[in-house]
Amino acid sequence: MSVIVDVAIPADDFTLGAALSANPGIRVRLERVIPIESSFVPYLWAANEDLTEIEEAFSKETDVESFIVADTVNDEALIRVDWAEEVDGFLQALVETSAAVLEGTGEADTWKFQIRFDDHEDLSEFYRRCVDAGVKVDIESVHNPGLTSELTIRYDLTDGQRKTLRLALEEGYFDVPRGINLTELAAKLGISDSAVSQRLRRAIATVLTDSNLGD
Repeated sequence: MSVIVDVAIPADDFTLGAALSANPGIRVRLERVIPIESSFVPYLWAANEDLTEIEEAFSKETDVESFIVADTVNDEALIRVDWAEEVDGFLQALVETSAAVLEGTGEADTWKFQIRFDDHEDLSEFYRRCVDAGVKVDIESVHNPGLTSELTIRYDLTDGQRKTLRLALEEGYFDVPRGINLTELAAKLGISDSAVSQRLRRAIATVLTDSNLGD
């Protein structure tokens, strides 16, 4: 079953975000994007008044091979971006998992995306590839479009809980056999064993509660 996930990443971990980070007033949104084999051709909308700054930013970005203004509607411009053969880790993870970007909006410090995957395995692979590439992906919600909205999973975690849960997952704490024990995990986080244990318990309880598994 397909799965839709809402994620947020730091602007510097995404080529377009890094290119526009010097221009905090710019806000752009992506058209629906579907990777095709090794290519990735996104269209994005931006205010006409921001075009000069955007063109200057893209001209300095090595991942951007070329770009053109494809159309203008009212006070917005539709820009087509052709990528270089080698793209950043986030885009490469999308391509390699055949993900479809349904929505994408970005500002100076953060980009948010809604992405569709064929199944949860592809989502897990996407997350793993992002981690391997050093991309800080914050998963905000996950749901199956064929299920009711009450089954949407929203993670209302503290920063500490999210960080601990993510590291535990990345290091194999939940694997069988475990790739890391509680003491080792605590050492990586620079906190006590009991603090790690409490964070994990509370984080898991929050995820299970917010997923409405008891209903």
